[in-house]
Amino acid sequence: MGTFVRFTLPAAVCPAVFALSMLFARSANAEAAIAGDVEFATPIDSSLKAGGGFGLRVGYHAHIPFLIVTPELGFSYYGFGGDYPASVYRGTAGVRLAVGEIVRPGIFAHVGMGRLQADGPTPDPSHSALTYDAGAFLDFTLLPLINIGAHVAYHRLNAKDGVGAVDWLALGAHAEVVF
Repeated sequence: MGTFVRFTLPAAVCPAVFALSMLFARSANAEAAIAGDVEFATPIDSSLKAGGGFGLRVGYHAHIPFLIVTPELGFSYYGFGGDYPASVYRGTAGVRLAVGEIVRPGIFAHVGMGRLQADGPTPDPSHSALTYDAGAFLDFTLLPLINIGAHVAYHRLNAKDGVGAVDWLALGAHAEVVF
């Protein structure tokens, strides 16, 4: 039951919000955006040790009254330490929802495919599976074209046949250029 709920919430919410934003984008002011993230990541209930990661995102800001909706595609990489270090590669699609102009709090969620590449024990836990995340952010607009901010997120890469699921918390900073 718990795995079903953890999967269905992000999987249902992201496409629904993405579809709604596409409907409003025609009548709203939309601007292209490219962003980069750097993160400190700490695994939850895992033999892996803390590590770091980075991400790249592309999307657009759809300005709806009192709300900025940003559908986006992203790629991220995380490297974890421990006795058997592992790397996680993720390709995702999702959405960010924010309010405000100069100071902009918001939330985000993504869903996609991920790959755990482990230097590990036998049997090899490396696998590809569904991945998702959800989090919150606070952005500051320096210039009309540049946003910087901080974020916190929960990430998950599901297991293959019940083995190898990885959950982690990430704390990071990001910068975004809006065209």
